[in-house]
Amino acid sequence: MAKNIKISLLFFTSCFGLFYAFKSIELAGLLDHLYSVDLSKFTLSILILIVACIIRAKRLKYLALPLDKSISTHHLFGATMIGYFGNGILFFRLGELLKAYAISQGRKIKPSESFGLIMLERLLDAVFVFFLLILTLPFLPLDDKIIRYWIIAFMVVTISLIFVLVIMNFLGWKHLINQLGFFNEVLRTKITDIIAKIYDGLGLLFKTEKKIEILSCTILIWFCYFLMTKWLIESCHIDLNLFDSFIMLMLGAIIISVPALPGGLGTYEAGITYAFTFLFFVSKDVALTYAIVSHTSNYLPYVVIGFFYFIKSGVKLSSIQDNSLNHGL
Repeated sequence: MAKNIKISLLFFTSCFGLFYAFKSIELAGLLDHLYSVDLSKFTLSILILIVACIIRAKRLKYLALPLDKSISTHHLFGATMIGYFGNGILFFRLGELLKAYAISQGRKIKPSESFGLIMLERLLDAVFVFFLLILTLPFLPLDDKIIRYWIIAFMVVTISLIFVLVIMNFLGWKHLINQLGFFNEVLRTKITDIIAKIYDGLGLLFKTEKKIEILSCTILIWFCYFLMTKWLIESCHIDLNLFDSFIMLMLGAIIISVPALPGGLGTYEAGITYAFTFLFFVSKDVALTYAIVSHTSNYLPYVVIGFFYFIKSGVKLSSIQDNSLNHGL
């Protein structure tokens, strides 16, 4: 029952986003803009996205070394693409669990340990984006109420998570969770499981000798994302300088995290269209063109390449969904 309610809310959110994005748009004009997209820049953006995924797999290898010294970058690249493929077709970002199973497939690493690695990956990216936002805060478009809300919300959630993790580590987090009497035992178990995986992942970060390499990979990943954003903006014939393109990258990273149907359908189109029209005074049809083109450039390679590795891996969707509740998802 609760699961159906969650799916209904996600469906409503995505439908509302699509309604906002396509409201007052003339289909003929939108198609003209889509036909005029620079395919060379569009292709370059897809290629640099794949490069970013390779670097992400390399970073994951450095993180996983304390668990399995012989694990290959190619294996982790396949697992990464499988995870993105899962997020593109499954509700509740179950692609992360799919990725955990793919990482452990034929390796010494257990699925629970793999999930700890993935939690650490997400935390690293969130913290990196947080510091980028701090550095650029004086230049961010905080005059707009909606954009200000999402930027502040992201920063508050990130810093709160870090603060809670530090405090709970000092005070004994398992004891604190057990004291939460207003949660039933099943929910406390799920919360304990998730937090344990986060701490397991953090433990790997402290154990690895490749901290500089991990930081370098993180910087390179987000540099690739910046190039991708810049080329996609140019492919839609939108004139933005480097810093404004960087702002769109930051906003895109926040927008894609909004809960929605698989792949961020609807919420991404609405958020990107809003940002372009109200920040940079781009016409709504051109802004929607960029939203569609950028969403396609992200979604298509993930699904196509991810599906290939998914079939090759032999991981079953049924086993992932059956075990999802045991992982607090």
